[in-house]
Amino acid sequence: MGILEEPDKDPFALKGSQRVFTTQLGLCLWIGMSSFTLFCILRYRWPHIYAVRTLRNRATNIKSLPTSFFGWVKEVFYITDDEVLAYSGLDAYVFLTFFRMGMKIFIIMSVFAIFVLSPIRLYNTGNYDKENIIRIIARLVTRSPIEASTSGEDSDTFPKYLWSYPFFTYLFSAVVFYCLYEYTDRVIKTRQKYLASQNSIVDRTIRLDAIPENLIGKNDPTVLKRFIENLGIGKVTDVKLVYDWSPLEKLFSRRAKILRSLEEAYSSVFGLNIDIYDRSKVPSVSLNAGPVNWELPRNAKYKMQIDELRQDLADVNNQIKSLQSNFDDNTSTIRNNAFKQIPSAFITMDSVASAQMAAQAVLDPRVYKFIVNLAPAPKDIEWSSFRLSPLKKICKSYFITLIIILSYILLFFPVSSLATLLNLKTITKFWPSLGEFIGKSRWLTTFVTGILPPLLFSLLNISLPYFYKYLSSNQGYPSNSDVELSTLSKNFFYIFFNLFLVFTVTGTVSNYWSFLSDTTKIAYQLASSLKRLSLFYVDLILLQGLAMFPVRLLQIGDVVFLNIIGKMFLLKRIILKTPRDYRFHYYTPPIFDFGLQLPQHILMFMIILIYSVVSTKIVTSGLVYFILGYFVYKYQLIYTCVHPPHSTGRVWIMIFRRLMLGLILFQLFMTGTLALEGAFVPSASIVPLSVITLIFVWNFEKYYVPLNSFIALRAIQNPIDFDKDFYKDGPARSMADTENEDNIDDVTETSLLVPESPNLRRESDTLLRRRKSTLDEEREQFLDYTYPRIKDPLNGPWLGFEGDYICFASYGEDDTSDALENGALNYESSEGLDCHVIRKKLRLSEWE
Repeated sequence: MGILEEPDKDPFALKGSQRVFTTQLGLCLWIGMSSFTLFCILRYRWPHIYAVRTLRNRATNIKSLPTSFFGWVKEVFYITDDEVLAYSGLDAYVFLTFFRMGMKIFIIMSVFAIFVLSPIRLYNTGNYDKENIIRIIARLVTRSPIEASTSGEDSDTFPKYLWSYPFFTYLFSAVVFYCLYEYTDRVIKTRQKYLASQNSIVDRTIRLDAIPENLIGKNDPTVLKRFIENLGIGKVTDVKLVYDWSPLEKLFSRRAKILRSLEEAYSSVFGLNIDIYDRSKVPSVSLNAGPVNWELPRNAKYKMQIDELRQDLADVNNQIKSLQSNFDDNTSTIRNNAFKQIPSAFITMDSVASAQMAAQAVLDPRVYKFIVNLAPAPKDIEWSSFRLSPLKKICKSYFITLIIILSYILLFFPVSSLATLLNLKTITKFWPSLGEFIGKSRWLTTFVTGILPPLLFSLLNISLPYFYKYLSSNQGYPSNSDVELSTLSKNFFYIFFNLFLVFTVTGTVSNYWSFLSDTTKIAYQLASSLKRLSLFYVDLILLQGLAMFPVRLLQIGDVVFLNIIGKMFLLKRIILKTPRDYRFHYYTPPIFDFGLQLPQHILMFMIILIYSVVSTKIVTSGLVYFILGYFVYKYQLIYTCVHPPHSTGRVWIMIFRRLMLGLILFQLFMTGTLALEGAFVPSASIVPLSVITLIFVWNFEKYYVPLNSFIALRAIQNPIDFDKDFYKDGPARSMADTENEDNIDDVTETSLLVPESPNLRRESDTLLRRRKSTLDEEREQFLDYTYPRIKDPLNGPWLGFEGDYICFASYGEDDTSDALENGALNYESSEGLDCHVIRKKLRLSEWE
């Protein structure tokens, strides 16, 4: 058979493709429906896994879900954006907005594709989707220009229905432009209103790096305070100098290992009383306490072990207390040069407006001096990154970049091998006996060429992101939110270039030897690759949407591995040894990481967009993908998972830029597709669209990015009447006017300036205190920018927990008095434990 072989005679053409699609659809539906049904059954049985946030004391405001089999679906569907903001914060709202936007875009595209574009294609070609591309290209490339001229045909002749392709390319691009800017406006409005209403220490603090030694060398924060205030950008309420805390970090790391060993020893001696499956109360785990004769032979080894560990704990506690005693709580400075000073500091201003102005200002005329940024939340800080010098950070950045480049090169080979699985002829060329064996079975052929590639593709998407997260965490970023955004960038770069571009190109040039022998096959191979990859992406979208989303909802790792497989093979005893382990797995929500989750969904959006004109199956499959994704992530972000990094919605900037890249690829793809079919005039008509797209990108970078990065001063001044002042017709009101709702007067533009009067400022502060706190603001209560380990109470090993109340061992009167002063609610003595037991409610974050 040669290049003139008709597609419908090829066993791997239309019929084979339809069989692959049907098989994949059935398999994905079976996996998805089974997982969803099992979730509905287990959700009520194990609320500590599937609705753990409703069990946390601080999350009691989250509405409870009904216990009926499907009743919870309606409740989750009707959760509003305001409730998402209240329960999960701004970053979760932005993440879900991406899925809502994808739903709207692909609903519009699906309607046009199903009722307009596909009927046109069906009428002219007999195919509902663009399945006849091979036949068209084969006919074009096998007829030379001489043959065409002698036959009296124009070489530029092409089917007239192809004019619908540039029309729909413009139409779909316009839909993306409109929706992308519509939802960008929503995100900006919500972000400005949400952040402007806050007045926490985080919103009023900036981070200064590369501070000259003459301003911090004397270990006196008042010098730096006077310098900042003399710049005229506002009053400074607090200055926290940064030191190299590595000696304290090493001691606490050693202490954590000792505590772990002590907790395992106590649990082994007494055993655990586990009460975590009762739906009517919060989980609790405690020791089977009671007097114990330590002289019994079977416990002699534990007594010796515990005595040694107690002595080690006492020694490391004394060393920690010695270092902590060098901290002056009144001035927030270090005495006796116990820690090396670092040219960085956290400056807390008297208002949010002052912090925003300082963060956007250039403070020093010298290069690499007084670098200013908005401060991350105290619990978001990576303190170890501050001890890296600028030179070390640059070297680490270049070194990690080199590792990433090498990883992309090494990953080229498995990705290339994955691409060969799409073509049985390629398998036969490299391994004839294997290709012949696969070809004998219709279902084995379907599995190898249709089901296995998207499955391996998904496994690569799952495994590699953790490697890039590790690299990002060691790159010297000052906060976890920066690490998360860097992880997102690296992972998207990886899946876009390696699992999309390289995969697509490999599918095209894998038969490059045939190109050298006969260049007329190039167009045929390109068209064949496009057709084959379009079916692959249908399979991939179905697998990720119909199968993987319900599996994600089921939380396989927590439920199946820990509670089912763990019990069968006694692995649970290996993983869950202490009360702290049980609290982590059954009372602490999993961390939701945008850097691991979001990149593959952005790539899916791009793939669906690229094939939106030529494949109705991909568009409709993509719509299902985004509907299921929105529902699953909405449930998880509210009831199951928590997102600790406080990146203030900055992820939307990255989403916008990458979707614009996908839009340009979509336009280039349509240009090349029409050119391959000989429709050069329609192809050329799409070229200006890419220029228009670049103009939209420039507009976003210039006018929208600042509003996605900072808070507008006018929004800070009037957060209560935000909608009325900025998004509705009618007179604006100043903050002072809002004190009396019965006397609302029209004000001039001058009254919208930031208030300078001390009385007006006090009124403003009072108003802010009355305003309901946001989730992020509540998380940041009672925090400051003091290194947390310098004040940490040295609590003993955990002996049990009941929700937020922790029971821990305390050795000696000093430890006991310290614990009582820090809020102990109960004090007990146990001779069997040879220690005092303290029960108190710890002030922990929801994810701790």
